[in-house]
Amino acid sequence: MKTKLFSGLLLLGPMVALFFAGCGPTYPNCKTDDNCKSHNQVCVNGTCHDCRDNSQCSQMGACAFCEAQTSFTCQKPKGNPGDCCVSDLDCQKGKCWKTSPDATTGTCAQCAADKDCNNPKLKCVQGSCVPKAECETDADCGQGRKCENGTCVAVSCNLEPVYFDFDQSELRSDARDTLSKDKDCMDQMGGSVQLAGNCDERGSDEYNLALGQRRANAVKNYLENLGVPASKLSTVSYGEEKPVCTEHNEECWQKNRRVDLNFQ
Repeated sequence: MKTKLFSGLLLLGPMVALFFAGCGPTYPNCKTDDNCKSHNQVCVNGTCHDCRDNSQCSQMGACAFCEAQTSFTCQKPKGNPGDCCVSDLDCQKGKCWKTSPDATTGTCAQCAADKDCNNPKLKCVQGSCVPKAECETDADCGQGRKCENGTCVAVSCNLEPVYFDFDQSELRSDARDTLSKDKDCMDQMGGSVQLAGNCDERGSDEYNLALGQRRANAVKNYLENLGVPASKLSTVSYGEEKPVCTEHNEECWQKNRRVDLNFQ
């Protein structure tokens, strides 16, 4: 009786082994790479995928890589600037630039140097042809403009008038401060400036024309002392003919005793 029982167990052994073997993970689930071999895949986080790292993608070419964030599939670069390439056919734009003739792979790029852009207005930046900067310094932009971030832009500043005491042509301290700022503006803008002398309504026309001229000359002399070339300055007197205020009081007259500075 014992002999028969023992023989029966021996016959059941292979069947039990096959039963437990059939209870392993069902594709695409896995525990090891062996569970995925029949599909030429590897086990990643309990699931069979095409790749776990770039080493499983070599059959697709030297630039193939494993997208190891979500899909775990082997992919080839799209051929955008900066992508790995083997030949020019791999690149959407430009060429496959290699560091040496015997290099297996290179980088997709429009250019390797400025001359590859074939346009004097373009330069090569990180493999792409881009417009050259309009300027590098203010000197590249000419008068009245300055260089900001490679682009010439117009300088914005205004010349302010200077004011005088009654029947005087000497410059006051506030007028000197104003002219120093005006000189900075003139340096930025370039060009020539007209100095127009004006007076309030008191005094004869002849007297006021002469007084306006003296005031314009005083401003011209001061600007020349600051370094403004005389060739860039001209003077004129309007006397009392161009008031900015027409009321008959000191507050108004003060505004008319002035020299206006105007770009020409």
